[in-house]
Amino acid sequence: MRVRILIVALLYFIQGFGQELALKEAQIRDKDNTYLLSSAPFVDNNRFVWYATNRDGDFYRFDGKNKLRYRFHKDKNNYYDSFYISSHAWIQDSNNTIWAAELNKAYLITPDKLEVECIQYPTEGLRVKSSIAKDKANNLWISNGSRFLIKIAPDRQVTQVTHPILENKQESFDIMKILDDGRIIAKSGFRLFYIDAKGLHFFGDLKAIDKDINYDFALFENGKIAAKNSSGYYKYNTTAYKYIYLKGLDLQLFNYSYGEGDCYLGNCDWSNNTLIADSKLFIADDSNLFVNEIDKNTNEIRTIDTLHFKKPISIASNKHHPNFIWISTYDELYKLLVTPSHFERILQFNNRQLSTRGIVADSKNNLYIGTYEGLYTQENGHKKAKEVVVKGEKNGVYDILFLEKNDSILWATEGYNWIKRVNLNTHTKKRFEQTDGLAIQCLKEKSSDAFWLGTNQGLFVFDKKTGKTSPYVEDGYFLGNTSVFGFTEARNEKKWIATRQGLFVKEKGKDFINYHTLNPSFDYKNLLVLHEDEKGNLWMGTDGKGIVFLDPKTKRFKNLTQSDGLSNNIVCGIIESKDALWFSTYYGLSRFDKQKAFFTVYYKEDGLSENEFNVRSSYKKNNNSFYFGGLNGIVEFNPEKIEISSKHPHTLFLYSSSYFSKDKNKNITDYLNLDQQTISLPYNKNYFSAIFSINELFFIEKNTYLYKIEELREEWIDAGTSGSIELPSLPPGNYVLRVKGKDAKGIETANEIKIRLHVEQLFYKTPLFMGLALLSVLALVIYLFIRRSKKQKRIFEREKEIIELKASALKAQMNPHFVFNILNNMQSVLILKGEREVNKYFGAFSKLLRLTLDMSKQELVTLKDEIDYITNYLLLNKMQLNDELDYSIVVEESIKNTSDIALPGMLIQPFVENAILHGLSRKKDRTLALNFAIQDHYLIVTVEDNGIGRAAAALLTQNKKETHKSWATAIVNERIKIMNDSYKDSVSLEIIDLEKEGVPSGTKVVIRLKIN
Repeated sequence: MRVRILIVALLYFIQGFGQELALKEAQIRDKDNTYLLSSAPFVDNNRFVWYATNRDGDFYRFDGKNKLRYRFHKDKNNYYDSFYISSHAWIQDSNNTIWAAELNKAYLITPDKLEVECIQYPTEGLRVKSSIAKDKANNLWISNGSRFLIKIAPDRQVTQVTHPILENKQESFDIMKILDDGRIIAKSGFRLFYIDAKGLHFFGDLKAIDKDINYDFALFENGKIAAKNSSGYYKYNTTAYKYIYLKGLDLQLFNYSYGEGDCYLGNCDWSNNTLIADSKLFIADDSNLFVNEIDKNTNEIRTIDTLHFKKPISIASNKHHPNFIWISTYDELYKLLVTPSHFERILQFNNRQLSTRGIVADSKNNLYIGTYEGLYTQENGHKKAKEVVVKGEKNGVYDILFLEKNDSILWATEGYNWIKRVNLNTHTKKRFEQTDGLAIQCLKEKSSDAFWLGTNQGLFVFDKKTGKTSPYVEDGYFLGNTSVFGFTEARNEKKWIATRQGLFVKEKGKDFINYHTLNPSFDYKNLLVLHEDEKGNLWMGTDGKGIVFLDPKTKRFKNLTQSDGLSNNIVCGIIESKDALWFSTYYGLSRFDKQKAFFTVYYKEDGLSENEFNVRSSYKKNNNSFYFGGLNGIVEFNPEKIEISSKHPHTLFLYSSSYFSKDKNKNITDYLNLDQQTISLPYNKNYFSAIFSINELFFIEKNTYLYKIEELREEWIDAGTSGSIELPSLPPGNYVLRVKGKDAKGIETANEIKIRLHVEQLFYKTPLFMGLALLSVLALVIYLFIRRSKKQKRIFEREKEIIELKASALKAQMNPHFVFNILNNMQSVLILKGEREVNKYFGAFSKLLRLTLDMSKQELVTLKDEIDYITNYLLLNKMQLNDELDYSIVVEESIKNTSDIALPGMLIQPFVENAILHGLSRKKDRTLALNFAIQDHYLIVTVEDNGIGRAAAALLTQNKKETHKSWATAIVNERIKIMNDSYKDSVSLEIIDLEKEGVPSGTKVVIRLKIN
């Protein structure tokens, strides 16, 4: 047994104990915290550790770097400094509330709200230790030195519970253990009880079960220390003690020896001060921590180490990481890591390290290990390796090893230039020197008589019988002038060669080809190791670029590096197991899960002998024994028994955030969470800082943090190991701060934390101000536009009034013109034909006059009214001309309804009048034709006569020197001009002189009116 005297002042770094324990001091003391620890540590569901101080109602949560204080007493005058909690007085319920039980009260801590409450209950004080446990119905049970138990229901109702068998007994209750099925085990003297959802039940009197049971005993899960379901005796450091199996509880009870003395911090018995981690039993006794090795085969517990502290200690472990133990004293907190024993370390010496190379095993499973300081062997069933003495050799160099099937002949490379043959029976050797400059980097069996040799000058073959080395030539081709490090013959008879220049392939009948020429995207060089998996895929380890996977059938490949979880990008060896591939690297061992495609990495703290491995130093003896060699011996392990951590084993937490609060008008610090709110920062106080922590608390100094700011920077920024992120001067805008972490092994945390930030804009740059400014400018523009529009409207309305008045005047001028002409006609009829004829004329005239009066009142009339008006007018003129006027009015089919078309009134009549008066009145055969049609949204009106023509009519008028002046043409032209001024291109007029064989034969008028 070794005793370690630990000087507290020196424990600021890792201390190793037999390479299986690592101890660190957790820095919880500072100038602002001088209170003493008054409780055992407690690890919550988030893996953070809690402790109480001797200031009543004061608790701290410790995340490995930061302490967060929880206080019950806010007033300084309400507390006293004599608080005490035992090692089993902590529990976390289903609501994540943490309970810390004392003899007469329990504190309830709500971690997310920084709140502490208190529940009082009675105590008899028969003992100075309290314990707490939770049943399946979420009732809490507390033993507090009384002959009854305290039961606190989920609604926090407190009741006292006892059992009738304890009437008039003086022994107090003591809660001892919580079983996997949820039952709680308690004792009172030698009586054992259990608690379930139905309440308290008596199990039995231990003295009645076995009279040799001591008053001091401990309970452990069945099979944890002794053989499962067994009873008998075990030895603790050569002294035998009894243990029995309690079938009804599926527990084993162990007697133990305990000297009389004062109990402090709960160090009174094994049940409350023992932990089992990785087949080791840890017992805290006063200021000592005893490290014991459990041997179930011999039922022995042997103390292999003792850690001595200057002050009494308490211990606690984490259910998520049982190999991580917290140790507390009055004033310090320590963390102890128990290295798992899944890896067997071979070739270990106290005074030196041996860098290993080749590894092979014989048919009897004896192991042979090559080093630069000799050949070693570890016989099957022995833990220690011993040197193999070879005659004429001292500290010989053994690099790559190969063992013949007869187990008697061992081949080895010596340095780069020699191959030696060692007879393990006679311990003699024979050496074969290679050609000058030829350096051997790879050796693999080709046949029973030859080896493949990968060299710095290409691929060669070594003949075992002659000892000669020659270039390998196939189909007349030779792979030369390249350094060969790996070689494999694939199932399809292709040869794959890993070289410094990349991957080469040799097919039957073809030359050696660099695979890059076949697949240009595949551009990987410096290949150190090559492996073909069970599916025919290739895995290559590189010198700096990680792992390269290649599927030769599909030519698909992928590069896996440290960013994907690989421990290091220099890969030394590859071994395949059923579910994974194992890669040794220059820093750590990596396991790649075939199905889930993620890495698990292992380092010295996980049981490796050294983090740095060597090239050409890996060996698979069988499916249960893998070997990797490095700078300090080799590690052996069974891949099926290695603990596999989850892909993201740790979680990132926000400890605190600091910023300026507009609501409180001061700088504030929020703890634990931000309730998913968006933090709004003033433009002149645009700083934000936050502290984060990862719940990997042992190697806390190796945890790293990364962040990026969406909408500002898209790349991840390394924030180092402090966990502190400061954003001193954020520009105005909306941002999302994203933070993630990596633990000591480089594995990312299972979560990211997102914090939404809003930085206000300068008041004159804010959307509100800019919006108001824009609205003001827009309002001004609108005002000016409306003002100008009103002005333009007034001008337009005046102009329109002038135009309309002018048009009305013209129409008024036109109306008497019609009357004047008709009265002239009536006078002529009266003189020439008498009274009877003039009466007929008056009837037609009255109809025409009535229509004229109606149409004079309207700006627009229907086409139907206009045609009726012209019809009556033509009738009058026909009577006047003694019925010697043939006229026709045709409405084309393109006009569906003459009542639906509107046009200016009396626009067509003047052209009819001119045709009769000036073109037809001087002819015997008088013909007048009117045609109405619609074409391309225009009303087309045609007035055609067979008169004397405009030129002849003008000459006659001039010769006759008529005093009557016709205003029709001038008035119509003026009306058309006014209409086109008001509505652009609404009316057009065309007058066509008709001719027949060069002689005028009439006039054609075409009027085009736009229809809306």
